[in-house]
Amino acid sequence: MTQTKLWNRDFSLLITGQVVSIFGNMILSWALPLYILYISDSSALFGLVLAVPNISLLIMSPIGGIMADRLKKQRIMFWLDAVTTVIIVAYMVISGLFEAVVPIVIVKLLALNAIQGIYMPTVQAAIPALSPSDKLVSANAVTTVVNSLSNLVAPAAAGILFSQFGLFPILIIAAVCFAITTVMNLLIRIPFVKQPACKSIPELIKSDLTQAAKFAVKERPIMAKLAVIMFLLNMTIASTLMVGMPVIITQHLGMEMDMVGFSASFMMMGGLAGGILAGVLGKRLTMPKMWFIGLLVGLVIAPIGIALLLDLPNFATFVIITAASAVTLLIVQMFTIPVFAYIQKETPGELIGKVMSVIMMMPFLANAIGQLIYGIFFEQFAPWIVVVVSSGASVIIALLSRRHLKV
Repeated sequence: MTQTKLWNRDFSLLITGQVVSIFGNMILSWALPLYILYISDSSALFGLVLAVPNISLLIMSPIGGIMADRLKKQRIMFWLDAVTTVIIVAYMVISGLFEAVVPIVIVKLLALNAIQGIYMPTVQAAIPALSPSDKLVSANAVTTVVNSLSNLVAPAAAGILFSQFGLFPILIIAAVCFAITTVMNLLIRIPFVKQPACKSIPELIKSDLTQAAKFAVKERPIMAKLAVIMFLLNMTIASTLMVGMPVIITQHLGMEMDMVGFSASFMMMGGLAGGILAGVLGKRLTMPKMWFIGLLVGLVIAPIGIALLLDLPNFATFVIITAASAVTLLIVQMFTIPVFAYIQKETPGELIGKVMSVIMMMPFLANAIGQLIYGIFFEQFAPWIVVVVSSGASVIIALLSRRHLKV
């Protein structure tokens, strides 16, 4: 059934479920690594805890893309949210019995990210099935805006709750969120066309991923180029913010964890604004313009390095970090939303899940590598050096990408 309006019943249910689910995931994903940074005071260990779970995300993302194309999407989301609820409850029990905190947290995040690796391609594949084809940019913008709303509240809530009460209340809230979305997924109706599967599972995975990679590289080479650009920008800018912001605020500015949460919430506010702006601009955000948006991303974080170099007062530096992070995420959303909409529009329905998963593997891989490296960088070098070098590298990446982004 072809949808004629954006806010139809099933799209509305999908979006509402995303608000609750992402809030639960974000509050937990923020709290667990911050807990490790709090008890260890080590940026290298913090980077390790952020980086290692990306391995499961990277491995499961292509499998999630295959599942999204071959199975009923609402059933996939139902079982993933149900399993996540069980995992959180199990973690609450296990963490009270053992003292090996870091391995338990890493295993927990590996499990969560493995589930997210399947979940995200499923949602991305569901959006074109539930939205009119001429409103895909708006649909992706709506998804980003509501995700940003959840992200806006989650880091601040995680920082305040962790600072005042510890980790246990955060685990309870996350479990409740996933339990709610488990029920909501039963109500969504997503169109499904069964595909033939006459091969063994390993052959099927190889065949589907080869087909998706061939489409992105040979038939639509700009998609592969966009994936490479996302990889490079994630390895520099995203890793700088994800690792650097908590480390700088707590270790170099001497502030508490709740300030990390507030800063992250303001950053997500920038993401919210970016989602709205991308929806308003719509078709004007074309692929040949993406290099310039990437250039802006690299330039915006430079003031953080300058503030640290000049040794400005702590609160002034905190304000600059928070503002620069918010503007950075605003610009990032103006890059990712049109890119995802373009891929969804140009990819045949039976390939959307697989192609999206292959494209999304690149940022996951970049996060795994970048967060591990930047955890070490922030421990070995002055933070202003790391930030300035990262900014310069991102500017060079954007300038070099200009001639490759022609549709």
